[in-house]
Amino acid sequence: MSDQRKAIFLDRDGVLIHDVHYLSKLEDIQIYPDVPKGLRRLQDFGYLLVVVTNQSGVARGYFPQKFVRECHDRINQLLEVHQVQLDHLYYCPHHVSGLPPYNLKCDCRKPAPAMIQQAEKELNLCLQASVMIGDKRSDVELAINADIKGILLTTGQGASTSQSVAQDYPSIPIFPSFTQAVDYIIEATDISLLQ
Repeated sequence: MSDQRKAIFLDRDGVLIHDVHYLSKLEDIQIYPDVPKGLRRLQDFGYLLVVVTNQSGVARGYFPQKFVRECHDRINQLLEVHQVQLDHLYYCPHHVSGLPPYNLKCDCRKPAPAMIQQAEKELNLCLQASVMIGDKRSDVELAINADIKGILLTTGQGASTSQSVAQDYPSIPIFPSFTQAVDYIIEATDISLLQ
């Protein structure tokens, strides 16, 4: 449908910001240097920028849901200097080993596709024209489960998982930087060429 939008789904830790393992202080947020320019290029190219992130630290009692939203606001504050903003945030606060009421097996924890399915409905997205960028195997498997294109970065945890991902999912492109992933997306004249 002509009024549908396209989106870049983005993991947070290890893709947008340095992964500090259960981020618990706003001052520890550090955006990768090439991310702001890359995000702006994607936005200028017509993509919505949608964060999809597992935040089991909520279930584990490390921080409240409010802190996840405060982190998102802080990232947008840092990006504002570069004239770019993330459009939407979806996060999963659950983990089966967590504390009630978050200790449940849900359909939103990556690689389950509920966050992307929710975004598709709420934002009127065309998933066939959308892409997932992540640094973890669960991000790649989320893309596959949601039937969208996926890209793995070797930033964050990607360096340790890229070999197994390349072996198990040979059609998934792997890049060492956000800039190269953005180049790849923008240079494709048709999103179907991405795989």
